[in-house]
Amino acid sequence: MNDPHAARQDTRKIILDLAEALWLGRGFNSFSYQHISRELGVKNAAIHYHYPRKTDLGVALIERYRRRFARFAEAQAGLDPREQLEQYFSLTDAYHDQDQRICPSGVLSSEYQTLPEEMQEAARAFVAEMRAWAVTIVRDGRECGVMQYPGSPEAMGELVFAALQGALQLARLDTAALPAVKQQVRCLLGFADADPHHEEVHDNTKKSHEPHRRQGE
Repeated sequence: MNDPHAARQDTRKIILDLAEALWLGRGFNSFSYQHISRELGVKNAAIHYHYPRKTDLGVALIERYRRRFARFAEAQAGLDPREQLEQYFSLTDAYHDQDQRICPSGVLSSEYQTLPEEMQEAARAFVAEMRAWAVTIVRDGRECGVMQYPGSPEAMGELVFAALQGALQLARLDTAALPAVKQQVRCLLGFADADPHHEEVHDNTKKSHEPHRRQGE
């Protein structure tokens, strides 16, 4: 016997997956329920049943990003700060490798002024969590002696976060920008082995740490 609740949850997940692909590829303001319903082969009313307003859909997407990121950050918590940074880099690689998408925090930041207030509130919370994680990585790195840099951990964490966001956007025009920025971040953090071959070592494992499409989203 089919479980109606499970079927509804599956439909909601499919809607979110389609909306996520459209959002990261085009931006939130550049797709409508019609784009989703066309892919599903249903009428717009079927989408409205699960998400009455597009704002509801947007908030649901952001909250799903937050859950994914929380699981991802928790999984990396026991790693050396340098390896945590490499896992951070793997996030940018994963998005770029999927049709040159921009990461959720980058899309939210660039569209922030045009988003409904409810989405802005959820976006602020999500981006704050990612910024705090970047700060934690470089602070722990300095405290345990594997990272050396001028200035405060707060400022360096913000620099790393902003650099990776910008690199993803620039990589749409020049794919060499992303690895170049990652390598420069390593240099800024004082990695003794920050050489041109360092990037190649991590390319072989980056996709195994992708936070997308995990079960229990």
